[in-house]
Amino acid sequence: MKNYDWKRVAMWLFLTKVIYLTLVYAAAKFWPEMDEAMFYGAMQRWPRQGEPVFGSHFATWDGAHYLYLSEIGYSKGAPSCAFYPLWPLTIRWFSVFIGGSHLIAGLLLANILSLAGWIIFHRVAAMRFGETVALRALVLLIAFPGSLFYQFIYSEPIFFLLVMLLFLGLEKERYDLAWIAACLLPLCRPLGIFCLLPIAWHLLTKRPLPWFRCIQSRWLRPQGEASPGQALAKNSVESHNAVRSYSLLLAPFLGWAAYFCLMWSWTGNPFEGFQAQRHWGIHSISNLINLPKFLLGLFTPTQIHAYTSSMLDRSMFMVLLYTLPLIWRLGKDLAVWTYILGIMPAMSGTFTSFTRYESPVFPMFIALAVFFVGTKRRWPLIAFLILSAVLHGILVWRFVNFRWAG
Repeated sequence: MKNYDWKRVAMWLFLTKVIYLTLVYAAAKFWPEMDEAMFYGAMQRWPRQGEPVFGSHFATWDGAHYLYLSEIGYSKGAPSCAFYPLWPLTIRWFSVFIGGSHLIAGLLLANILSLAGWIIFHRVAAMRFGETVALRALVLLIAFPGSLFYQFIYSEPIFFLLVMLLFLGLEKERYDLAWIAACLLPLCRPLGIFCLLPIAWHLLTKRPLPWFRCIQSRWLRPQGEASPGQALAKNSVESHNAVRSYSLLLAPFLGWAAYFCLMWSWTGNPFEGFQAQRHWGIHSISNLINLPKFLLGLFTPTQIHAYTSSMLDRSMFMVLLYTLPLIWRLGKDLAVWTYILGIMPAMSGTFTSFTRYESPVFPMFIALAVFFVGTKRRWPLIAFLILSAVLHGILVWRFVNFRWAG
């Protein structure tokens, strides 16, 4: 793709951000319906003392926890310790350059980082599936209801950017770039450590070790090809690069170790974050193997949209399920990414906040784009986008007024 194409994509995305935030500002300014009972009853709010102010519309729910951590820091026994440190630390460092306002720093960073993540997503999708699919996948991603959190002080912007950098690094075999992303992901979200799976899949399929190649050549080589000894000699030139690329598997562990060291330094307990999760009592790693609970939760929604038992969250999961066969055909590596980014959050939290957690599942949007391109009719895509945009708008209004959105 030529440079002017990238500039045009970036320009349109920037304009989309400006229009989006202008509309949100106008809605919060001229149509405020702040749920003050929820504001005062929340575990964390911004500002921490006094009544809600205009800025409170942009720091609801998890946003208030991240602002607390960026301004105050981690301390033993604080429920906010359940949130991972990369995002609040980034807000704290960036706030120095804009006069010390953590709220403004968080909003600016969220939009800058998500803009960068969207651009990279468009690039990798275009490289692999073509410009038409890439553009439609990008539009589907932006319109998706859960993508509202890319504009606010949530971890989605930085998490999605790191996922895209890791995916790009693996696709282009830029292991320096992949190293950085793989190290930082475990500091961003609990799922970050599981980036080991796509890394391992990539290495085993694209960079098999010499001994594995030797086995392949011994048992699978066609008649007349080089002997195992000759194959091993041929591969010896590449062995150093292969072993070095496999060191990428250490990167997530280094990031995870850094997380425990930081929590130990700040709170005196490396597992303080895990203990803080008890305040919510939702996500648990044991749920990943509790298939009956997962299936029961899928078919027992009790409310249209709420913290738990949301019909909307389950409906969004059904969209993901619909795309799974196509994702599998498009690429086995995409299926691995889908399991980590989509299936695991759905199981660990029994669909709690799933509409939000689904927004970084980039293979789903690629699969949807491929599907709509294949229909050769525009009205299904237009109808899907209109429905997504309407739900997106409703959730935005709920979010800025401290009503549950995800």
